[in-house]
Amino acid sequence: MKMHLVPRPLLYVEAVAEHGSVQAASRALGIAASAIDRHIKALEEANRAPLFERLPRGMRPTAAGEAVVVMARRWRSDAERLETDLQEMRGQERGSVRLAAMDSMANGVLEDLHVWLREEHPHLRLNLDIVPPSQAARQLDEGAVEVAMAFDMPRLRHQHVMWIDKLRFGCIVAPEHPLGAEAEVSLSRLSGHALVSQSARLPIRQYMDNRHAWFFAENVPVLASNSLQVLKRALLRGDVAMITSELDVLPELRSGDLVFLPLKDKGLVPPTISVVIDARRTLSRAARLVAEYLVERTGGLLAEAREDS
Repeated sequence: MKMHLVPRPLLYVEAVAEHGSVQAASRALGIAASAIDRHIKALEEANRAPLFERLPRGMRPTAAGEAVVVMARRWRSDAERLETDLQEMRGQERGSVRLAAMDSMANGVLEDLHVWLREEHPHLRLNLDIVPPSQAARQLDEGAVEVAMAFDMPRLRHQHVMWIDKLRFGCIVAPEHPLGAEAEVSLSRLSGHALVSQSARLPIRQYMDNRHAWFFAENVPVLASNSLQVLKRALLRGDVAMITSELDVLPELRSGDLVFLPLKDKGLVPPTISVVIDARRTLSRAARLVAEYLVERTGGLLAEAREDS
């Protein structure tokens, strides 16, 4: 039986912050709006500080409200961890694991993780958030997730890095692309070829814009998107190229649908991929299983791809 250990006022504050209004939170929770509003006002009166800015089109958390939301998420995380620990003490392999990862892994190692859990640990539940690296680090610090896997994770004080590896940085094309038979390429060699690119707010594009701004200034992408799946579909057509890391296209490299061409320019700093946990919190057995699988599977896939190239 699921325990309900998170105080209702905290749940209500979290819901209003997430959905943007008392009415939207009411619909999401199935709780009367008047009850939610009453609990929030009681918290504000008790703490002598507003938790939300009341705006014409909704509510936005104040600094105090954000602190309460963080507390709610940590409380929920601790409650779920306690429930999992108690089940393990009873000899039951049950519970849930909260993982933050990136879109680039969605049809690769994360899909493999889901299949492995269903086959080997069918009673474990996986709650997966697809987020950028900075948000993955923040969620881990706040206790919203137990495990984070991302590129160039911002280093925070209480992180414990279970595994880290440098990724190769290169150009991705289809085998039939004019560059498909090259052993390696340079940025200048790519000039004049049609490019697709990740959008400017994603890590690899930000790195290129900061360190090699001339390249995209002279070679404006024909397609820029925050969806890696959209970009890969464009690459498979055979007439465009993309600069990214090998992990972004690992399944397609393994199948031979795409080709990885290392960039030989000096000064290119390869991104890293890491699996990180919070050293302040005891990791549940379920979360450790997931983290160890991610380390072993990702490391194995990268080694396999590098042997074949």
